[in-house]
Amino acid sequence: MRGARWALALALVALSCRGGLPKGEPVLAQAAAPRAPEVRYRPGTPPPGPDAQLVALLPTARYDAGLDRAADEIVGRIARPDVHLDPRVTSRVLAQVGYPAQARLLTLVNAGAFPEVLVDDLMNLGDGDPLDVAIAQRCWGDGQCLWLVAAGVGRASLDPLPRDLPIDGTLGLRVDTDRVGALRLFLAPPDGPVEEMNLSSGTTRWVDRFHAPGEHRLEVVADHRGVAQVLLLFSVFVEAAPPEAGRMVGGLPAPHPTEAEEALYARLNALRQERGLPAVRRFPLFESPAREHSALMAAEGRVAHKVAGQAGGVPEAATNLALPRARFHENVAAAYSAVEAAHLVEDSPGHLRNLLCPTCTHASIGVALEPALGRQPRLFVTWELLEFPEGEPQRILR
Repeated sequence: MRGARWALALALVALSCRGGLPKGEPVLAQAAAPRAPEVRYRPGTPPPGPDAQLVALLPTARYDAGLDRAADEIVGRIARPDVHLDPRVTSRVLAQVGYPAQARLLTLVNAGAFPEVLVDDLMNLGDGDPLDVAIAQRCWGDGQCLWLVAAGVGRASLDPLPRDLPIDGTLGLRVDTDRVGALRLFLAPPDGPVEEMNLSSGTTRWVDRFHAPGEHRLEVVADHRGVAQVLLLFSVFVEAAPPEAGRMVGGLPAPHPTEAEEALYARLNALRQERGLPAVRRFPLFESPAREHSALMAAEGRVAHKVAGQAGGVPEAATNLALPRARFHENVAAAYSAVEAAHLVEDSPGHLRNLLCPTCTHASIGVALEPALGRQPRLFVTWELLEFPEGEPQRILR
C-alpha cells in the first residue's frame, strides 16, 4: 500500500460507468431538460456504497454531488495509478462543475479495500466546520485500485449563482458566514489587474465588472484569528466555454531548485508583461531569506507564511539583513514543478494580485526541494514582490 498523497485542487466534473443493455431490449431515450450550470454547493443524501461509508465515518461530513461529479471526472482523466494530480487539470474540472470553494484531494493506491487511512487524514480538516466530501475509485487490470477523496471545508454558504454570464452581465453575490469582521472579494479578469472589493456577510453584493470575454476568477477571503482564510473560490465564464481539462499522463522528474527559480522569474515577468505591467528586477540580497523560508517549509512539509525558526518570516529576516525597509507582497506554495507552482498562485485572485503588484519594482524568489523518500519530492516556493519606498536596501555591515 502506498501512502496517501495530498494535492491542492481548484476544479471538478463526472463520469459514470454503466453496463450494456441485454440484446434485444429496446432502448428508450428521454432527453433531459437543459439546465444552466450553476455555482453552488449541492449537499444531499449520499448514494449507497463508498460515499455513504465515507460520510458515516466523519463527524462533520456532508455528501456533495458537485464534488462527487468532480472526483469521478478527475479519476477518469488519470492514465495510471502512480501519477500525481496536476492542479491545472483539477482546477479546470472544479470550475466546470461549479463547486464554489477550494477542494483538497487525497489519493491512495491499494488492492481495492476501502481507504480508511484517508479518513484518518480528514479527521482534523476544517476545525469543526462542515466538510463536503465525495469519493471515487478506478481499478486497473493488474489489480491496482486508485481511490480519490475530494474534501472541501464549508466555511461559508453561498446563494446559487450562474456559472455562465453574458458580456457586461451582473452577478448578485450573497455570502453567509460566522467569520467575524469584513470580508474581501478579489476578482481576477482574463486580462488586466485584480480588483479588490469589500463584502459583508448576509448582504448581496452586485458585481458588474464582467466586460471581457473569458474566465473570471472570484475569491472571498476572511481574516480569521489573524490569518487570511479563503472562504470561496470559483469561476464564471463570460461569453466563453470552460477550457478542456486535459489528462494526467505521468509523473515528473525531480526538479532542480535553481532551475525552478530561473523558470519562476521568467514566468513572473511574462505574466506581468501580458497584463501590461513592467517587468520586475531580480533582487539577489533577499533570495537567501526566501530560500531559508522555503527550506523550513520543505522540512515540515507544510506551506505557511510563518514557520518554526522564523518568528517574523521573510520580512523580519530581510529587515535584519538590510536597510532601509522594504514592503513585501508574499506568496508561498508547494508543487511538483515550477510550472505547477506558478499555476497554483495564479489560480488564486488574491495571490495573483501580489504577482501583479503595480508599484513593485523588484522580486526575490527562493525554492527548496522537499526531503522525501519513496515518493516524488515537491518544490516549496516563496515569492517576495518588493517595493522600495525609501530606496533600495543595502546590506548592513556588522
